[in-house]
Amino acid sequence: MPNDMQQVKEYWRPTQLQSSPEIMVEAMMHLPPRPIADFLINMFFKYAEINSFYIERKWIEEKVSLCYSSTTTYTAIDFPWVCSVFVVLAIGTQVAHMEDEKPKPDSEVTEELNLCSEDSVGLVFYHAACKFIPDVLLVASHESVQAFLLLATYSLPVSTGGLAYTYYGLAMKMAIQNGMHRQYQGDNSDSRTIEIRNRLFWTAYTVEKYVSIMHGRPISIARSEINADMPKDCPTFESPRFSNLTAFHTLISYLGEIYETLAKFKRCPKRLLSEYSERLLRLRASIKQWWDSLPATEECRDLCSQGPNFRQNSHLRLCYLLIYVYMGRAFIFVDDRKKQSEAIVGADHDLGRAHRSVLVDDCVSSALDILNTLQALSDHVGLCRASYNEFGACRAAILVILAESLNSGKSQRLQDGLHRGMSLIRHMVGGCSSESEISYLESIEAAISQLLAIPEQDSISQPQSDQNPVSVYSKFKDWTQSLKKDKSASGNVELSSFSPLSHLTPGTEGFTNPEMNDITAFFDLDWSNGGFEFDTLNISSL
Repeated sequence: MPNDMQQVKEYWRPTQLQSSPEIMVEAMMHLPPRPIADFLINMFFKYAEINSFYIERKWIEEKVSLCYSSTTTYTAIDFPWVCSVFVVLAIGTQVAHMEDEKPKPDSEVTEELNLCSEDSVGLVFYHAACKFIPDVLLVASHESVQAFLLLATYSLPVSTGGLAYTYYGLAMKMAIQNGMHRQYQGDNSDSRTIEIRNRLFWTAYTVEKYVSIMHGRPISIARSEINADMPKDCPTFESPRFSNLTAFHTLISYLGEIYETLAKFKRCPKRLLSEYSERLLRLRASIKQWWDSLPATEECRDLCSQGPNFRQNSHLRLCYLLIYVYMGRAFIFVDDRKKQSEAIVGADHDLGRAHRSVLVDDCVSSALDILNTLQALSDHVGLCRASYNEFGACRAAILVILAESLNSGKSQRLQDGLHRGMSLIRHMVGGCSSESEISYLESIEAAISQLLAIPEQDSISQPQSDQNPVSVYSKFKDWTQSLKKDKSASGNVELSSFSPLSHLTPGTEGFTNPEMNDITAFFDLDWSNGGFEFDTLNISSL
């Protein structure tokens, strides 16, 4: 081209739509005192960044220092990391209760928590972060992916299949826009930035896939469209442990294979049912062989309660067991108990029935093992009411045990599991949840008592522990108390609908998650095809 010809103008981002950086300066008024911020960041890395990568500790600490510096000048590209700072603080408030002392008698707990709510403060941070969302979308950097992953993590226990799923979708769209699903071929980024990009992409892809499959939602991108490098083991990355990170990715990869096989199973002709059930059994064997090959000391499979990774490894095991639950739950109501005159004879049918029996047995035993794992967490380090993994696994286990009870009738093993599961799930919602959550739990209890005539057992009260010395968590509660008292007159501070104490404050809206009120959605009773019959027991009538 001639030298004097005008060059083509590249257009990367709609910068004319960006907000003024001054709104970031205004948002800094919502920051807590620095010691409180440091405490909440510690809580994030201790209880939230488990087996998936979101941020580096050193990176977030540097950004928080900038926020507390009066000389910091903000520009448009700072919107994503400022948003991330506020979301990390919000997530920290969700899990801060884990640092409290052992539970007190109900009367004392109610009185104390009525005075102080972490969740109301978390909403302040979350709303501050939400103001930056339009500009985070405009910047569309890998830090934008990071911000949406954190927003999804905050909303995961509140609205998993709704708001969290949407945030994960935004994170994936940002990643695709930046080409993070492809192997990096440029020369403008150093190796550390490339590794961060790869880790963020695989976290977004893996967790979104996990949530999508478990909640019946479409996945944003097909695996065939991805050739990004897998994360590498870099000693400079402190959290999470690399072996746990890769193990979680592998588990979700297996879950995706099972999802695809079950989807084909639903639509295949009768003559291929045995073939697809055999494929499920081969997958089952592969998963078990791979799981048994993982490290059993300190990492992955080590469930020593005194180990440094007890919670991380327990979460990994919960995910492993949920795969067996997902694989076998669809077959729980298959009608194999017909009269002899009605039975379908033939080797293929007998083989298919044997395969389904193996999958259902695995499903039920895995559900009981989930409760054992949660019980160990409860006994040694405590259950986290903001943990989607812990609450979701417990809920899935309860529903599977209830379904098997409908098939098997009374069983002491299943009765014990149901009572233990109900006790655990109540503990995870703080003993007193919002209206719909209480309704959901009560309907399960009613179904149990009506169908199995199980006498209601009084929950065993936890022993009262000695009073601990003043901790950072106590200082955090003192600060939230003073904040609530300062603003209570104007009514600006309210309990979030996620809070298990929301019913203590008149006018607070209840927790809304229709999926948790619809037991039939869990079992997919409409899954039928020619020649493959299901006992369409109407659980919703309970």
